[in-house]
Amino acid sequence: MADEIPALGTDENKEYRFRQLHGKTLRFQVKAAHDCHVAFTTGAEETDPMVEVFIGGWEGAASAIRFKKADDLVKVDTPDIVTEAEYREFWIAVDHNEVRVGKGGEWEPLMQAPIPEPFEITHYGYSTGWGATGWWKFLNDRVLNTEDCLTYNFEPVYGDSISFSVACSNDAHLALASGPEETTPMYEIFIGGWENQHSAIRLNKGDDMAKVETPDVVCTEEERKFLVSFRNGQIKVGYKDTDPFLEWTDPEPWKITHVGYCTGWGATGKWRLDI
Repeated sequence: MADEIPALGTDENKEYRFRQLHGKTLRFQVKAAHDCHVAFTTGAEETDPMVEVFIGGWEGAASAIRFKKADDLVKVDTPDIVTEAEYREFWIAVDHNEVRVGKGGEWEPLMQAPIPEPFEITHYGYSTGWGATGWWKFLNDRVLNTEDCLTYNFEPVYGDSISFSVACSNDAHLALASGPEETTPMYEIFIGGWENQHSAIRLNKGDDMAKVETPDVVCTEEERKFLVSFRNGQIKVGYKDTDPFLEWTDPEPWKITHVGYCTGWGATGKWRLDI
């Protein structure tokens, strides 16, 4: 069960409102006639360098990625990509020194470009302009609650990492799948299993491919932040901003499109996903 996503309004003055970026992918819904702008920066303000993404610019006819307020790195025709009549979902991934932008439910980006001078992105800003006002919903604002039930809740994932926080007594489980359900193949990641004493990576509900001791790795009273990456079959699990404590490489990697999350074995959970 998820809390209602708060709607954040923007006027037509083109001034960014900044927030901290916790993961590498930003998922959002926006309702505006045109000119939905997102900036990625090194702080809670416009910085140099800065990457800007324009969705539905040029009176709604085109979209672009721009670097340092200079020339567009890429510009594509996207007529009627946004509307003031309804929310439409998008995702932006900023990893591996490139920017990829796509529509919700579509894994092939509608535009992408390498960042000419890579930099550490810590914040994002959002705005509307050129006569348009907007309403925004950022999916990482959701608080997701799970019961003591080993049934996964699935979400699409457009990058190759997942940043999240979870508060639970034990057994925070993730599934990496090729669809919005349990699939074959599928990776499962158990954090704080075995009475909060071990963590493991399991393939296709079979044997554990890797298992390590992680005493008290999760906690009911504290939302602890984790990072799971899975590029090219290299699965790494750890606390955010630290070295992984669990990893395994699949010699036959495949495309991951969804992540499932759940708790069980006596535990309920409170989650925040940055995917």
